[in-house]
Amino acid sequence: MKTVGFIYAIAAAVTWGLVYTIDQKILDKVSPLSLIFVDAILVASITLPIILLDTQSLKVLLTSGKLNLSLILAAVILATLANFFIFSGIKILGAPTASIFEIAYPFFVILFSFLIFKTSLDFYFLLGSVFIFIGSLIIIKLA
Repeated sequence: MKTVGFIYAIAAAVTWGLVYTIDQKILDKVSPLSLIFVDAILVASITLPIILLDTQSLKVLLTSGKLNLSLILAAVILATLANFFIFSGIKILGAPTASIFEIAYPFFVILFSFLIFKTSLDFYFLLGSVFIFIGSLIIIKLA
């Protein structure tokens, strides 16, 4: 089952690489907020019929409790902000440079997971995220 998770993660990385490349072209003419809005409308239009067919998932979501619904709201707001920031970065810096900065996010995932949810800090995850962060800085400084 973990293999499937790795395949999905790699597919996400490849897909995001393509999306950033396409977004750079779109953002030559469109504002980041406009792109976020269109993205949201299209995602809702595509996923609404699918989720309505999966009534069990919808029930679980709606009855998952106040804390979970609050976390979902926070995640959606933060994802919207993140999209705005990366779209703005792509518009100003270009997709390659913006993505190098953004790829440092594993460092922050580990940091916030530790600070907010008290997850344990695994040495190798921490070391790897620091290398990613340092690697991003090296590329940015030398580019």
